[in-house]
Amino acid sequence: MSKAEDAQPLGGPAPKRQRSPPQGFNPTKYVVLSYKTLDTFARRLEAADPERFSVYETKWGKFDDSGMDNIVMGGFSPVNVVMRSHVLFLADFNSNDAILSQLHVLVMLCESFIATLTIYLPYLPTATMERITVEGEVATANTVCRILSGLPHTGGPSRIMFYDLHTLQNRFYLHTGAIATMHTTIPLIKEVLARKGSPIEAIAFPDEGAQKRFGSLFAEYDVVTCGKKRVGNERNVVIQDGDCQGKHVLIIDDMVKTGGTLVECAKALMLHGASAVSAYCAHAAFPHGAEYRFCKGGDRAVFSTFFVTNSNTTVVERILALPKEETLFEVLDILPLVINDL
Repeated sequence: MSKAEDAQPLGGPAPKRQRSPPQGFNPTKYVVLSYKTLDTFARRLEAADPERFSVYETKWGKFDDSGMDNIVMGGFSPVNVVMRSHVLFLADFNSNDAILSQLHVLVMLCESFIATLTIYLPYLPTATMERITVEGEVATANTVCRILSGLPHTGGPSRIMFYDLHTLQNRFYLHTGAIATMHTTIPLIKEVLARKGSPIEAIAFPDEGAQKRFGSLFAEYDVVTCGKKRVGNERNVVIQDGDCQGKHVLIIDDMVKTGGTLVECAKALMLHGASAVSAYCAHAAFPHGAEYRFCKGGDRAVFSTFFVTNSNTTVVERILALPKEETLFEVLDILPLVINDL
């Protein structure tokens, strides 16, 4: 069985590992609604704790003549269970079309006399566009957050759950109608490191930013920090601090797209004597099938294991569909964290 198949984060059984709630803790009960790509995740959430989560299916259709949204929300008929309830909406902003469809729903929910609205949005694809470098360029992270901030009040602001947000200042783009709560997937990779026989001996970061953000969470490991240094007209990845000689090193970062910097970091570590290199990224973006480049035989297959979470459902489905004899990926399930972080 492949590493990706073994994890089974999308369609596998409900997770068993959860922290014990503090004595006297009375967890909020949620009506759970989801975008279509997260329907399976929603059902797994309900299976994990049916007393706390009740899922209602939404029909995400389009009108044949115009192609415009024709959405029918679950939980309103034949009995309205949404009114006065705490609503958890599982969001997936994987495309412009998906974002607009879900904004229609979020506005409607806020105007449906609900008690509170919590939006699970672990991966924000626009987060890398938090600022502009050329006049006229649009900082889409700012505009998306402004739109979310404009949601109608439900008596208080909506809660947006982010995980390992690529640029932490994005949270401050939210205001008035929506406030972010910040969470991390690092406990998932720490569970991997705690496995009996784990080969990882050192932790590396691709730049000082990642080291400042995550370094304190790995105080028990030797830490190596990489960075880019200009050599002539080129900027090459070099080791700025730490020793990787003879060690299996795990590179930690928040997100991977094409993975060029990660690969250059791995090559620098190997050049300085690392025995092997693995990688962990909270969010797998992988545009245009870039995940294939990290499979066995691919031009970027430099990692012993590439760990990612199932925060970005669309891409993870592609990863799980990779032939088991080719994959170097292991997908870690974010669902137990979500249950605890709620």
